[in-house]
Amino acid sequence: MRKSVVSLLILLMVSSGIVTFLPVKAQACTIVVPDDYPTISSAIQNAEIGDTVFVKGGTYQEEVININKSISLIGEGVGKTILSLNPPLVETWIFYNQFWVPDTAIKINANDVRIQGFTINQPNDNYSVSSGIFAVGDRISFIDNAVANRSVYLRGSLLNINCNSIPSALEVVGSNLIIANNTIRNTLKIQGSFTLIYANKIGRGYYSDGIYLNGSSNCVIDNSFSLMEMDDCNSNFVIGNSFVSLHLTKYGEGCFDNIISQNQVNGNLGINDGIWIWNGKNNTISANNICNCGNGLLLGTTGTTAVENSIYLNNFMNNTNQVVSLSGSNHTVNHFDNGVKGNYYDDYQGNDANGDGVGDSPYTIQETRWEEEMKSDVTIVFFQDGYPLMSPFDIEGFRVELPEWASSSILPEPEKSEPFPLMPVAAASVIVALVVVSLLVYFKKRRG
Repeated sequence: MRKSVVSLLILLMVSSGIVTFLPVKAQACTIVVPDDYPTISSAIQNAEIGDTVFVKGGTYQEEVININKSISLIGEGVGKTILSLNPPLVETWIFYNQFWVPDTAIKINANDVRIQGFTINQPNDNYSVSSGIFAVGDRISFIDNAVANRSVYLRGSLLNINCNSIPSALEVVGSNLIIANNTIRNTLKIQGSFTLIYANKIGRGYYSDGIYLNGSSNCVIDNSFSLMEMDDCNSNFVIGNSFVSLHLTKYGEGCFDNIISQNQVNGNLGINDGIWIWNGKNNTISANNICNCGNGLLLGTTGTTAVENSIYLNNFMNNTNQVVSLSGSNHTVNHFDNGVKGNYYDDYQGNDANGDGVGDSPYTIQETRWEEEMKSDVTIVFFQDGYPLMSPFDIEGFRVELPEWASSSILPEPEKSEPFPLMPVAAASVIVALVVVSLLVYFKKRRG
């Protein structure tokens, strides 16, 4: 009898399709707001680890949202599900002056949290001294949300920040992150390693809007911004971006072994520096279009040096100065070719007698100045490109091999919110009920 009961149960489950809808974890469930609980906060409070809180379309007035357990908070979609948050005022001090500003609107202190599909309205603190969203934890996903008024701060590993609209700054600290397809109004600040920064639009066109990076082994690919500052950055890839200026700064030990390639560097009316290596060595700058800048490439400062860098296959066009060295010829030991080809300079006046596309004479930047000790004029050669190109290099045909972890992390399509599958859940509930009724009928007949 026991064998026949088990067989009947399996038959009913398979024929009804219930196997498809059974959750992996039996204890996980979906809580619907406002059907099950009237507020999001009460739903989160009553949720268990692994549960999903699904919020139907509408506007929800709450003070703050606190998440301290591993759950998913899913809205019906941006513009449909609106969180209108009004946190209490908290005291803060700025330069010995006391101010009262709104507290953090959304706080997350847990691993494995997902927030997706919301428009998040928050009050503006007018001083930008605190984050509107503050999250600490590993494997946090913040996907397809529109944030109003305030900045977002996240810290942890294996974070996924994708397809969001952020009106102020996004600051992220951690490793093994994906930051992709976001629109960020001001700045993106990143500290960490093994992070993919992909296809983001950053800034409003102001010169200071852009990416501030501190860390190693990160990939910055296909983004658009005004300025990028790299501080203490080693072994990073900056590939295929569109920007006004890039600085490898001197605040720490310098920047080493970075690859900067296939970027469109378009200056601002010739008043800015395109790529400026303040301090560092062994960086490769290849196959970039560097145009409309005051200084296309700037090497070193009056107190720091840029040495042993490789600069080749770049196109220097319409710059006031193509290449400038601030640290003197004794400190600018850099390579301006790959042994066969150098760079294209639109002011090169040499010839190409054999038609191989490389100039017969080098492109040289030098300066003649008076040396008091020698009592004579001295010619100082700042750099020499022995293989200048006669025509612009096709940077689109250049290939850079990315690390495997970055290539596998690039999503072919931006990840968007989809309506939460309530119908399969409801169908599963109905099927379970039918199975129970069938079993009751079966046992009743057996007893008869």
